[in-house]
Formats: sequence, structure tokens, C-alpha cells
Amino acid sequence: MISRIPPELRAALSAGAGYSLLIKGAPGTGKTMLAFEILNEFGGENAVYLSTRISLPALYTQLPWLEKRADAISVIDATKLYPSQKGFTGLRSLSDVLYEKLGEAEKTATLVIDSWEAITSEEKEGKIEELEAGITTMVRNYATQHKLNLILISERMATTQLDYLVDGIIEMSRISVDNRRGREMLLEKLRGVRVDQHHYGFTLDDGRFRFFPPFERRRVEKPRRVETIHNTPTHLSTGCSELDVILDGGLSKGSTAIIEYGDDLSLLGYQSIIAHMIINSVQQGTHCVVIPSSGWDERRLRRGIVPFVKGEDYLKYLTVFEKRKARAEGCMWCGGEVMSIKDSATERWEKEARENVKVLDGLSMDEDFPLFADFIAHLEPPVMVIIGTDCLEFQYRLKTLGNLEEALELFSYWIAELREAGNVGVFGMPTESALSSGLGQMVTTRFKLAVLDRSVVLYCNRPDTKLHCLENVITEDTLRLTLTPFV
Repeated sequence: MISRIPPELRAALSAGAGYSLLIKGAPGTGKTMLAFEILNEFGGENAVYLSTRISLPALYTQLPWLEKRADAISVIDATKLYPSQKGFTGLRSLSDVLYEKLGEAEKTATLVIDSWEAITSEEKEGKIEELEAGITTMVRNYATQHKLNLILISERMATTQLDYLVDGIIEMSRISVDNRRGREMLLEKLRGVRVDQHHYGFTLDDGRFRFFPPFERRRVEKPRRVETIHNTPTHLSTGCSELDVILDGGLSKGSTAIIEYGDDLSLLGYQSIIAHMIINSVQQGTHCVVIPSSGWDERRLRRGIVPFVKGEDYLKYLTVFEKRKARAEGCMWCGGEVMSIKDSATERWEKEARENVKVLDGLSMDEDFPLFADFIAHLEPPVMVIIGTDCLEFQYRLKTLGNLEEALELFSYWIAELREAGNVGVFGMPTESALSSGLGQMVTTRFKLAVLDRSVVLYCNRPDTKLHCLENVITEDTLRLTLTPFV
């Protein structure tokens, strides 16, 4: 079972010595959801949830999965209990019920009190002292004997005496990324545990708490299976089913998209998206033509694609354009004669070039791009075209005003041709690219990749979407790219 709880918190609660944890946050930040995930993972048959503010039917409505665990997670309505039997003849005390529910288990028990303030509220002023004494005695005695994990939920963000007494403190909060709501947790204190990462994004999607781990690089050291997501008569799939849903079926034929990324983990996210687009296209016999981003060439693409497709399909359906000077002319003064030389690196590359590589001179975009566009025009549509714009910027010096205007004019004509043919164009673009403003006005869709707590998040400005976490889900035999919304 894959844990939904951050590794540092999991290590604290699974130590077996008993642990006291305070979960703090404003109403609606996910404290109760986290508490139930803790009960589900660590409570075993000895999990108790003590509620001061929500009934059992309401809990089952909000958390449908919880009803299936009703035999293992006991829910106590604390509003019907009293701190002790003293002065309340015939009524059961809180301590008695907790002792009964926790039982004489040999392994660690887990108790959640939600919320601490409600139990010790001013409305129960006459019972506060007795109640706190009862709870304290119960926790001390039971924790000593049976190593109790005690989880206290609080809506008070200010530091109180309780902060100094507990072993750990977790703070839950809502955050904003480009005016879109996200969720974040802070591991403020975890006594006895090494904390490698203090902040994590998380979601409450489908009524379950789940933290978002750091983005995982794709491992291609051996062949793995990538499920084919079939194209439709009107759309080409992105290779990610959740992304297709966001786009109402995928990338519509004749459309163009920008995927904007930074220079950190978001670049890895972009590369994973592009890899899945290529793999999914090649698997279905859809031609894919690529100008790689800077630092990439056919050989590097080959290492990332071939483990997931047939070799013959890779060569047949993927074409890579690389911008290299086929011959470098220069002069060498030798005995008063001018000699023509050829770059040795170019010679080595020409020997290694695969049959699915096309070479552009890289001197002028005005000369090279028509060759690129003409090659695509002779392929059977729909064609998936992927262009790393950073490579164009460096090679053709597009930050120079005249060159930039020329490039945008070429793109405007080509996008119209692409639309007419029913092909799909995807531009990979670094943040603050020279092409950003002009090209951004031409495309159909615009994605943004950002980084939150070492996770990669994706959202779309056109169409407008909420935040999603992008993840490579890697098993022993399969690889899958997923998107999970911040709920």
C-alpha cells in the first residue's frame, strides 16, 4: 500500500514508542482528513476518533470510504460524554469509554481528539479542569503501558502551552499560486525524527488526504509498459488521460499549445509530458516531428522513448530536426595559403546520425523553417509537431528585434497551415521567453508548469483550470503520467 502521509510523519508515528501530535490550522484546511488517514494507516484494529463537532452519519457522508472501516475505527460522540462519573450518576465518563475502546492491545493504539478547543471551551467552563485532568491521567497511564499515539486537532494558530508538551506539530494552510487555490502542510516540529522536507503540498481529492511527493524522474533503465490512450476522430491524446479530460478530449486537430516551464523541476515535468506525447503518438502510428529543446538531441530522445515503443515504429514515426552546421568554413594561415577546414565534432556527429534525423544549417530561420514546414506538409495528417523554442532563440538569436519579428511572422503563416491540415503543434517555452508575448497570442492553449515544495504543478490559462500536481507513477513494469487536482 502506498502511503498517503509524508515519510517524516510516518516515521514518527510508526516508531512504536507512542507519539503526541498537534495538528493546527484554520477551519477547512484538511485537519480532520489528515487525522483519519493517520487512523486508517496506523490505527489498525485499535483506532479511536473522538468527535466534539460532527456526527457519525455526517462523517460517512463526507468520507464514504470510512464506512468500510467502521469495524476498525471507532467514532465517539464526545458531546454525550462527561469528564468523569462524579456528579453525573448513570452517565458514562470520557475516560471509561476511551479505556474500553482502546482495549488491551499489544500494538500501538491511535487516538484522535477533534477538536481540543471544543472539549475545553468556555461553554464547559465548569468541566474544563476535571476534563483535562481525566484526559491527562488517561493519556499518561495508557501511553506508558500501551504506547499510545495521541493526535490533537486545534484551530488555534497561536502558540500555547500545548505546543511545548507535544512531540510533533503540523500546520495546515491554504495557499495561492497565480490566483489558484492550493494546500500546504508545514512539519513545524517532529521530535526524534530527521526532517528532510519541511513543506508538502497535499490534496483532499475524492475525500482522502494525500501528500504530493517530490517529482520523480523517469527511470528508463529497462523497458516498461506505457498504456496507449487512443486518439479520437477530432483529437490527439496527450498521453495523459487526466490532461485529456482538462482539454475536453485532448489536443484538437488543428490546434496549437504552449507549455511554459522554469529552469528547475518544472523542466523535468515538461520533458515527461513531451515524452508521453511522443510515445503515445508513435504507439498509434501517428507521425511526430520534433525540434528538441536545448541540451537534447535524437540520441537523448532515443534513450527516453525506445524503452516504451517498438524500434521500427520509433524510426518510422518519429523525425528529429537538429540544427547543426553540416560544414564549417574557416581559414587557417599556413604558409600564406587559405585552407578550408571541417569541424571534427560535425564529422563525428554525421557518422552517428540516425536515419530519422534531419539536419538544418542553423544559420537563418528564414531559410531553415520552410524546410521544416515542407517536410511536415508531406506527411499524412494528423501530425504531432513539438518545438523547443529555447533552441530556436539561441540558434537564431531571436532576442534581436528584427530576428524576433521575422520568426513570429513565419510562425503566424505556419500555424494557419497547420490548422488547415489538421495537425497539432506544441511549443515548449521557458519562462520569460522572447517569443512568449507574440506566440502566446497565436496559440489555442497555454499551460504553465511551476514548482511547489519540490512537486511539479500544472495549470492552464487557456482554458482556465485549477491547480493540478503532475506525477510520474513508476512501478516495476509500468510508467504512467498523472494529474491530481488540489481539492
